[in-house]
Amino acid sequence: MSDPRTPHQNGAARWAEPGSPQGRQPYPEQLGSPAHPQSPYAEPQYPEHYSGARTGQHTAQHTPVAGQPRVPVDQAYPPARRRAPGKPLPEPPAGLAVGTIVAACCMLFVELAGLAILLVTGDRGESAGIDVGLGLRVDPNGGTVTVLFGLAAYVAACVWLQASRTFAEAADPAARFAHGRAWTWLGWLVPVAFLWVPYQVVRDIRGAVVPGGQRRVALGLWWTLWLLSGLHVLTSIWVDAEVIARSVAAVALTIAFIYWVRIVRETTRAQEQLAGF
Repeated sequence: MSDPRTPHQNGAARWAEPGSPQGRQPYPEQLGSPAHPQSPYAEPQYPEHYSGARTGQHTAQHTPVAGQPRVPVDQAYPPARRRAPGKPLPEPPAGLAVGTIVAACCMLFVELAGLAILLVTGDRGESAGIDVGLGLRVDPNGGTVTVLFGLAAYVAACVWLQASRTFAEAADPAARFAHGRAWTWLGWLVPVAFLWVPYQVVRDIRGAVVPGGQRRVALGLWWTLWLLSGLHVLTSIWVDAEVIARSVAAVALTIAFIYWVRIVRETTRAQEQLAGF
């Protein structure tokens, strides 16, 4: 290959030698082409983004304001943060839900059995009790039996509500609760407060896991029937109307029990769906 700095063997002129075609046109591109350094098309395509030479929407957005530091372009829009994977949800308290239903069913059975004995015999003494064998007699109308089954239902319901609240807080950290954790237990016992606090506890726990469109049970109706079932407590005062009061209380307790079972199942089903079961 020949050296371009020396004359060619066939007598061609050097590169860029005056008088040569290459010397007369050092840039092979025409003046109007975008590749020519002096072409009017060689400027940036959107100069207002960088130089601010033109006025417009982009200039107003990117022109630095006096007194503010100039932010580099690569730092003006930092990359979006990736959301850290959340903690796995705890296991839904399905077993506690079953225990809650069983305990409530036992309390309902004791109440209905006591009403049946009262209607048949009209006596609340030991002679009206039920013989369960081995010389043992159980009187559903006795205060001890009623208190024991009521205490079992209370403990089972509170344990399930406590576990359900823990699951609800893990599933929806932004969920709001009207009362603290202690009121899950105290709400049923504190005088006057027991008229509305347990209702709010159940409402908040269910609302944190069950979407509004999937709620099939009216909590207000369930709670009204539950309060109405407390008429049997006044039977010691209304001796003459004891049968009527116990009958109304038993019917209200039965319907409230049906609603309670539906609430527990509805909440448990939503918990299992959130946990991926």
